[in-house]
Amino acid sequence: MSTHELELPQSLDHVSLPDQLPPIVLVAFTRPELLQQVLLAIRQQTLLPRQIIAFVDGARSSKDEPLIHECIELLKDFSRQIPVEVIARPKNLGCDRNVVLALTEVCSRYDSLIYLEDDVVPNPGFYDRMCRLLTAYRPYPQVGSVSAFANFPHELEPLIDRDFMVSNRIFALGFGIWRDRWQKLNLAGQSQGANPFKNFYNIPATIQTKHTLLNQFFLEKNKQTDWVITLTLNALAHDLIHITPKVSFVRNIGFGHPEAKTYRGAEPDWINFRFDPTAHPDSLPSSLDLMPVLAKPLEGIELAAHLEKASGVWLSLPAIGHFWRKYPGFENFSAFLKLFLARLPMMIRRWRKGLLV
Repeated sequence: MSTHELELPQSLDHVSLPDQLPPIVLVAFTRPELLQQVLLAIRQQTLLPRQIIAFVDGARSSKDEPLIHECIELLKDFSRQIPVEVIARPKNLGCDRNVVLALTEVCSRYDSLIYLEDDVVPNPGFYDRMCRLLTAYRPYPQVGSVSAFANFPHELEPLIDRDFMVSNRIFALGFGIWRDRWQKLNLAGQSQGANPFKNFYNIPATIQTKHTLLNQFFLEKNKQTDWVITLTLNALAHDLIHITPKVSFVRNIGFGHPEAKTYRGAEPDWINFRFDPTAHPDSLPSSLDLMPVLAKPLEGIELAAHLEKASGVWLSLPAIGHFWRKYPGFENFSAFLKLFLARLPMMIRRWRKGLLV
């Protein structure tokens, strides 16, 4: 039966749980005090998982070893309540490689999985909701993932009439994915941080993906990688959509932690703004089409204004040439030229220092 002949589920409560519950893949490193909170939240789930597969990265130096040992002991002790398979890496792979290999390894053994990190605390209904979401959207190959994290532009709020929506951005703070989708994206077969669009300025810009475009700019500028951004770009390149909630049923507790990789500063307002510890989202989108406001490409002048708000952004000659070709018209031309000229001194300073421009 083709997906066109299937009737989209409308209520998550009416979706049956699968016979084989997917494992929780849990990634931990040097934050045992955060991991302990995540494990406590897993123990309090209304539906308990039957299997946790925990990946603990290896030490960068000897100072990491006691913290890693503490994480491993916490996981082993937790096995008395819920079975935990602990995979301790013999050497440090780094966050990106550890996660990508973890998801690849588990997808080689299971049809689907649910992913958590050691700073993502699920609410009590998390596992039940995620299992049902994976069942509900398994037959629809255009759905790349399901997520427990709500993040969308504020102007969408009055337009979302269900508990879940269709998104063109993937959100990995508590997400679920199927084996075939993960293997299709093939992050393990690519160089770390590979951008299928080649350069940040080639990324299709919408009201949602404009943020991914900026993220990729700073990764390229600083010669860094982030597996979530790489996953997001590959999903965009494959025209995948994602099912995300209107209210988060996970909470991030990692901001400001000395061992944080990405978020070392104070917790920003947006990260847990939509979290509800009692959320039990049920109603599902009536269509798998993106809302028009999400599908609509940004105008050139809108994108230029977005880039201008980020003080560290500049436009190289290839970038401004691309934008002028893609967004014809005097207003667009002027907006990108204004940004180029305003940030030209920054580019010159970097060039004189031998930095990437």
